[in-house]
Amino acid sequence: MSSLRIVWYQQDPVWEQPGQNLSQLELAAPTSETCDVWVLPEMFASGFSMNPAVAGSGEMALEWMKKLANSRGYVVAGSLAYLEGAKMVNRFFWIEPQGEIAMYDKRNLFAFAEEDVHYTAGNARVMVHYKGWNIALFVCFDLRFGVWMYRRPKFNYDLALVVANWPERRSRAWKTLLAARAIENQSYVLGVNRSGKDGQGMLYSGDSRLVGPLGEVVELHQPFEVGNKKAELNLSHLISVRDRFPFWTGAIDEGI
Repeated sequence: MSSLRIVWYQQDPVWEQPGQNLSQLELAAPTSETCDVWVLPEMFASGFSMNPAVAGSGEMALEWMKKLANSRGYVVAGSLAYLEGAKMVNRFFWIEPQGEIAMYDKRNLFAFAEEDVHYTAGNARVMVHYKGWNIALFVCFDLRFGVWMYRRPKFNYDLALVVANWPERRSRAWKTLLAARAIENQSYVLGVNRSGKDGQGMLYSGDSRLVGPLGEVVELHQPFEVGNKKAELNLSHLISVRDRFPFWTGAIDEGI
């Protein structure tokens, strides 16, 4: 049965300093012998910034992702503040070693921080197929919207990646919602969050974690920890859970 070696990095990024962040991440990148997919947090190159100049550096960070994926031989995934023509988007990039790219623009923008003022929302779910796995891409505030993340016949994923800048003051919601999305969709859910304090004084505890289809925590970061965690996933466990508890057989595609 198909296995997947996934590594994720809980980061304390330097505020609005893409060059420094990319240099630090280069040193943290895992070896190809231990990794199939490396996942980085939301806006890993800059922090959760509303500065248009930061989005202008997204192309540099994207090129860095491409080169790293090619040289290391694994997928590099994470979101960037990115300038698309005249509009800013919070774009989740999935970069495969041979150059294949998938992109997801964050659908549910965080109005409390005026993300909806500075960024343009996406309107389409994205799922990639890699090494026998169907993997769905989401960003931060999407986690609160179960209907948007709902697994359905036309969006039948095995693993959901949620990259985030989710503050420490709402860490209980973060941990609870990750488990809820995993249970209701009978899928793995990986939440990759940042830690530390940003340029606006917002504190992040991280609490990055991989949750299994029964809501079990497979692996996690401790609060405020920085570094990589890894897990090897096998589809057999996921299939056995779905076979034992065939709750999803009544699922419908609501067209949402």
